[in-house]
Amino acid sequence: MEKDKTQTFDTVEHAESNEPSPEAMGAAVDALATAFHEDWRKTRLDADGNYEPRVKATKDEAWVGEHGTDQVDIANSTYSDLPEDWKAENKAAAEVIVGIVNDEKGSIDIADPDVYDKVGETIHAAWLSRNEWAKGGDLDVPFSDLPQDEKDKDIDQVIVAQRVFSNE
Repeated sequence: MEKDKTQTFDTVEHAESNEPSPEAMGAAVDALATAFHEDWRKTRLDADGNYEPRVKATKDEAWVGEHGTDQVDIANSTYSDLPEDWKAENKAAAEVIVGIVNDEKGSIDIADPDVYDKVGETIHAAWLSRNEWAKGGDLDVPFSDLPQDEKDKDIDQVIVAQRVFSNE
């Protein structure tokens, strides 16, 4: 059975309703959150193939108990090895994008200005809701009023999703 390219997260048992299973949605979120982290890690990769360390404190007690420290080098950790608090933003962003991809049946034409603005506004509004520190600041504006470099950060998430979920 050939998979329809619009059924990005579809599973056999949900093929008729075209609604992905919770397991498929969870797997999609995890795959995309992993890709977001790996894309960020690439920005810290040096010419020798090493990642410039970025040490942060964690409040994840289970992770601290397992590692004997509350310090984690997030740049030298894969997504699956991160403590839960350092996975949180990538996971939350991935949930938004997976929801958009699912709602749009896998077809998001960001070259269309209306789609670009609609999707960008959804992503930006969700980010603002997760980041109280941005309230009242330069980024607390509608997506259409953001500087282009900030718009790019939001839309890049869609581009990563398209790469991760392509059926090619």
